[in-house]
Amino acid sequence: MKQRIQHLGNSLARRALKFSDRWAAQYWHFFPLGTTPQADKQTYLRLWEQEKESYYPEIDRFEKETEYTVDPLWFHDLALHTQIVIKNSPLCYQHGRILYTTLRHYLSLSDQNNRHLTIFETGTARGFSSVIMAKALTDANAYGKIITFDILPHNRPMYWNCIDDHDGSKTRADLLAPWREFVSPYILFFEGDSRINLNKVAADRINFAFLDGAHTYRDVLFEFQTIAKHQKKGDVIVFDDYNTVDFPGLVRAVDEGCERWGYDKKILSGGKDRSYVIATKRGK
Repeated sequence: MKQRIQHLGNSLARRALKFSDRWAAQYWHFFPLGTTPQADKQTYLRLWEQEKESYYPEIDRFEKETEYTVDPLWFHDLALHTQIVIKNSPLCYQHGRILYTTLRHYLSLSDQNNRHLTIFETGTARGFSSVIMAKALTDANAYGKIITFDILPHNRPMYWNCIDDHDGSKTRADLLAPWREFVSPYILFFEGDSRINLNKVAADRINFAFLDGAHTYRDVLFEFQTIAKHQKKGDVIVFDDYNTVDFPGLVRAVDEGCERWGYDKKILSGGKDRSYVIATKRGK
């Protein structure tokens, strides 16, 4: 009887998730970020200039230690179109530097040479992080696929709360067209809830992951567990927004997952109450 009740509960939970996924697909297809530009171009440019002048000593030291640094002109140009938005919290796109440097360092390890990597990401948004990781693969002359998940559609024209909105509504594909040399060879875009879709992609090994989707304890722990099952010694997961004030559930899930599944944890400060975690798999 207990097993039957548990089976029924799991079945109802799956149905609820599928219904939620269908509802979300409808909602996120109709201008979820607004129907007009959120600010004039000069406002976006002013915010961009301010953030470019910000100083992040821990990330600077991290780049020097690993000896890998993303081209700053290229980096800030990409950020202008994909990271400068109108919101209440401070802008910060330093996770891009961490992803580039961490992935380049991972690729430099002797047993990763000439390997075809599988990279997972949750929380695609405008595609900033995916393109950063694709550039790291390109600069390292490495092969791989970046599989990225988000509830936002890839081929639906919309406003993205960015400077490009002044050119009219665009698909994500349109928004990233200037960086197609990185997008086309490397990035696969999946639309939908990661709780439903993450397990649908068959991968024997996930070498590297960036988890930046939902920030609740349950969501983060589910994504962490799903990725951890496909990783070996030295493989990496990077977490954004490691912040006990704004996202205590995320911090709890990251700490618990590192302990439970055997990961070393490196915390880097991005200032402004924002930190990042680089989790590296221990063991065999």
